[in-house]
Amino acid sequence: MEQQQPLVGANALKEVFPQVLVGEEFQGLFESSAARSDRFAVLVIRIDDLDRTLKHLGEHITSGVVVRLAEIIDGLSKTRPMKWGRLDQERFPCFCPERDEEAAVQLAKEIQRRLALTGEETVSVGVAVYPFWPFEKMTILDNAEKALDHAAFFGPKTVTPFDAVSLNISADKLYQYGDIDGAIDEFKRALAVDPQNVNVQNSLGVCYGVQGKLDLAIDAFETAIRLDPEDVMATYNLGLAHLKQGDREKALGLFLQAHSLDGENPEVAYQIAVCCREKDQTDAALEYLEKAARNTRKGAHIFQALGECYLEKEMIQEAAKAYEKAIRQNPTDAKTLSALGYLYGALGENLEIAIVLCRESTRIDPNNGLYRYRLGKLYLQSEDYENAAEQLKMAAKLGEDSRDLIREIVNGEVK
Repeated sequence: MEQQQPLVGANALKEVFPQVLVGEEFQGLFESSAARSDRFAVLVIRIDDLDRTLKHLGEHITSGVVVRLAEIIDGLSKTRPMKWGRLDQERFPCFCPERDEEAAVQLAKEIQRRLALTGEETVSVGVAVYPFWPFEKMTILDNAEKALDHAAFFGPKTVTPFDAVSLNISADKLYQYGDIDGAIDEFKRALAVDPQNVNVQNSLGVCYGVQGKLDLAIDAFETAIRLDPEDVMATYNLGLAHLKQGDREKALGLFLQAHSLDGENPEVAYQIAVCCREKDQTDAALEYLEKAARNTRKGAHIFQALGECYLEKEMIQEAAKAYEKAIRQNPTDAKTLSALGYLYGALGENLEIAIVLCRESTRIDPNNGLYRYRLGKLYLQSEDYENAAEQLKMAAKLGEDSRDLIREIVNGEVK
């Protein structure tokens, strides 16, 4: 088993405070102390930018910072009831019985003030208290850690009490890690703390949508809209949910409503364009896609759809430019590679690059007959008849009608 590296300043801290509790030892102290207390606060204190301090100033000086902070916390514990320890490299927890949120915040600020007197280092602090409905005692240390994560959004030297936003941030992290069930539970806890939080309701709906629970997603989005009828993302997401259910007309109405709330949102304009294209309204789709493209530098799907619309309108130059933007953002998309190669060939320019693009599309998706057909035609255009015949025969096997071109090559009738 690989041995864990000792925490920076561990030896120096032990010399000054031989009884200091670290990690699970402090967790045990917290649990036993919380069980005996009906009212308490927990602070989790983090040394800001400790890794940078370690990198630039070395372990000896960084150890001094760790000890200095511990001495400040311990000094405060001499005049008020509190127990402290060390969770990990940069975080120090404090259990403070009979202390409410306001008093805990003042204690955190006093720690910051005293540390500022001794050097340039700063700390951020997450604060959580009990009672705090609907949380049990044993969750409060965890809540303080979530409040500390929340504090990171405000920059260094921040004191942040635990609230629904802390839970929202925690849920977002779980969502990013792929733990959708965990994120849903966390969003529900956030709503228990703040039932009027529109962002949480919307995020909960997104989680349900990812799981395919569209009825629950729709309920969550509709609740968010009731709370704030002008919330663009809830309106847009409600449209997506109805689109997934197959109700395109309702989805389009919601996308148009979202567009009226925020005419600059590229994703909203894109979805309107998608609906218009399904109704063969190419001109309307093109209008919304051009608007979406003006309002974003990202979104390969937007530029790809724009290229497709230009192609339908036989606007070859414009289509090529749109596909070029799409390929810069997603250089491994076979559909875009093939389309751009085809367009270069149609324009009669960059023929070598066109072949490279189309050849790459067949490498990524070797069983697409259209991609093979386009590559074959480019080889034909460059008078490479052997490779042209090979690709066109493969295209034919994959269902693409290329018999006439193959016959012309075989019979030497190619012009």
